[in-house]
Amino acid sequence: MISPFTGGEVSLLTEPRSFEFRGSKFDIIHHHYRCDDTGETFTDTPLDELNLNQVYNQYREKEGIPFQDEIISYRKQYQIPATKFSQVLGFGVNMYGKYETGEIPNLSNGLLIRICKDPEVFRNYFITSLAHRLNKEDRESTIRKIEKAIENRRSEISIEFEKFAAIGHTERGMLTGYVAPNLEKSRQMVVYFAKTCNPVVTKMNKLLFYADFLNYRRTGAAISGMSYMAIANGPVPQRYMGLVENVSDIVDVIEEYYPNDITGNRLSTNNEFDASLFTAEELKSMEKVAERFKTTSTKTIVDISHDEAAWIDNHEHRQLIPYSYAFQLKAL
Repeated sequence: MISPFTGGEVSLLTEPRSFEFRGSKFDIIHHHYRCDDTGETFTDTPLDELNLNQVYNQYREKEGIPFQDEIISYRKQYQIPATKFSQVLGFGVNMYGKYETGEIPNLSNGLLIRICKDPEVFRNYFITSLAHRLNKEDRESTIRKIEKAIENRRSEISIEFEKFAAIGHTERGMLTGYVAPNLEKSRQMVVYFAKTCNPVVTKMNKLLFYADFLNYRRTGAAISGMSYMAIANGPVPQRYMGLVENVSDIVDVIEEYYPNDITGNRLSTNNEFDASLFTAEELKSMEKVAERFKTTSTKTIVDISHDEAAWIDNHEHRQLIPYSYAFQLKAL
């Protein structure tokens, strides 16, 4: 980044600020640049998005308004096109379309969309409050699709249990980096670091932590949505042993001993990493972590993680680590 005022050097600065959005105030870590020559401050599009995402994430969490990907997933479970779903809910087509592309619904619309999350709850609400808006054919078709979603949801209970066993905390918020916990992305992150760094489990846990928290610092969102806790050997995924067990079909665990280092099971894989699951920014964060720590010993990365406020403030009681600590990372 160069200064738009002089073409010279700039410094990236952060400071606590409060922003008001829809009648509520939210505290964020504001990011901006300062021209080293003139002292004038400015932002660019990525920093504006990072600053605003911190506000919008807290607002959605506070008011219980679904996130963009949740809104899309709620509709898709019923296999109803967006144009038809907007009619079912009583929204304008353009209005609902904006919600699926990121615009934040007003409170009443957001809460109505939230009802759609649970097919059984939605069925009851549809019959009592929404069905009269549709003609008989559309009404019966919608009810059939809701009933089908209820059947599918019941069969997914075991899948949800598997996800919890592998990655723990599943409610989106500051403990998940404001993204929905995603088991398949978590699995593929393990594949990526197994291929690039060939680490033992203890080091893998730190690589995952740094990748998720670095991406949150850069974009305002984690990669995997995993929650991390502070234990003796540094930050680790909340269900780190469950995660290792879950990836046993795609990652090999090799017991090895390392003189003068932390002994553990080394993770390696011959499977190809599926980059299609990740955004360009997520891949960039993972690449930065791999580049920084590829040749770092396990003992050294543990020591490095012990210098992070995320660990210092939370390890005594093995607490979960809020992603707000990402803005205090020292190692990256």
